[in-house]
Amino acid sequence: MLQENGIIGSVTNEKIVMNFTLRKVERRTIWEATEAVNLNPENFSKLRGFPYTGDVKNELEFLQYLHDLYWEEMDWYETLYELERLGMDDDAEALGLLFGGEMSVYSDTSENGEDSWLEIGEVDKAYRKYGGFNSRHNTM
Repeated sequence: MLQENGIIGSVTNEKIVMNFTLRKVERRTIWEATEAVNLNPENFSKLRGFPYTGDVKNELEFLQYLHDLYWEEMDWYETLYELERLGMDDDAEALGLLFGGEMSVYSDTSENGEDSWLEIGEVDKAYRKYGGFNSRHNTM
C-alpha cells in the first residue's frame, strides 16, 4: 500500500493502482420558529429591572427592546420572574415561550430537492469544522 499526498494506492504485478478518497456533501437550510405569542408592552414598561422605555404603540421599538433583553441583558429569566411577581402571568408565560419555547420546523430545503456536491481529499480529524475531511477539490 502506497500513500502520497493523501492518495492511496497499491502495486499489483508492477502496475500502480491509485485510489482516491471522496465523499458526497449535502447542504440543507432549516427554518424553525416558536409558536406565536402576545406580549403587552405596557406591562414591560412597569418593570424595575430592565423596563421598556419606548413608545408602547411602536412595534419596532418593542422588538428592539426584546432583542436587547435576549442578547444584551442575557438574563431574561429575571424579567420573566419580575413579571410573575407583579401578577403579569400571561406575559411571563409568553416571554418564556418566546425565548425558551420549543421550536418547530416550518421550512426545510431538503424537501425541495438536493443541493449536493462531491469532494476529493483525505480524512483528517484536524478538519473538525469540515466533518473531519480535508477537501482538495470539489464539484461545487
